[in-house]
Amino acid sequence: MTEYTRDFFIANRELLPAEHFTEYFSPELHYVYEVFRVIDGIPLFIEDHLERFFQTSLLAGVDAACNNESLLSDIKRLISANNGGVGNIKISIVPGKEGKQNLLIYFTPHQYPTPEQFEKGVSVKLLHAERNNPNAKVMDVALRSATDQIKQNDEVYEVLLVDSQGFITEGSRSNVFFIREDEVITPPVEAVLPGVTRKHLIGLCQENGIRLSEKPVHTNHLSTFDALFISGTSRKVLPVNKVDERIFKVNNDLMIRINALFNLHVEQYISLHR
Repeated sequence: MTEYTRDFFIANRELLPAEHFTEYFSPELHYVYEVFRVIDGIPLFIEDHLERFFQTSLLAGVDAACNNESLLSDIKRLISANNGGVGNIKISIVPGKEGKQNLLIYFTPHQYPTPEQFEKGVSVKLLHAERNNPNAKVMDVALRSATDQIKQNDEVYEVLLVDSQGFITEGSRSNVFFIREDEVITPPVEAVLPGVTRKHLIGLCQENGIRLSEKPVHTNHLSTFDALFISGTSRKVLPVNKVDERIFKVNNDLMIRINALFNLHVEQYISLHR
């Protein structure tokens, strides 16, 4: 899959035709990045994504070479140049020529879950692997390649990472939530990428009187949960129907309620920012 889509991208604040993209980007490199969703030309939860982008840059020891205002201005310019619409935009800080770095903003290919997947759930597989710096959104090329290979070979939607002690941390491109009776449990933020969707889901649970705890979940305790779902920029709230060979129900009332709350939350955000 190609890294970019659409007609224009931005490199170091300059709007350029897409055919020049490969002059600035090398896919085999580790790099700081951020991805957010655009709905009806509106960058969803952009404030949170930019905050995480600058936090990741700080954790990775990389100079973002921009500020919040200039980055937001360039994002709006990119959306306008590509006629807005729906899609995912990626911000990357990648090494360039002669020791310089490039700040790139571009539409990147997306694959949103189908209505059937939202209804019937998706299967996932466990993998014993850990990211070096889970709180920073830095591309780990080797891990990404390994998880993508598992998805293809085993025909699963996502891979959940398991640390050296047997605790489930996060998905390769998602966060994970478990449900037991009337409680929602998600791995502690110290062990995962603090996803923007994750942040909003936690807030919605707190605002609506839904019990939520951040605590480790061991693979040995999977059978004690009634349901689970993964979350993310493209996935929203996506039910999981199978973990390895273990089957889970997707018609859990609490999960259905959380999904409805989040969809309404997204609609309200888009309406407010038109």
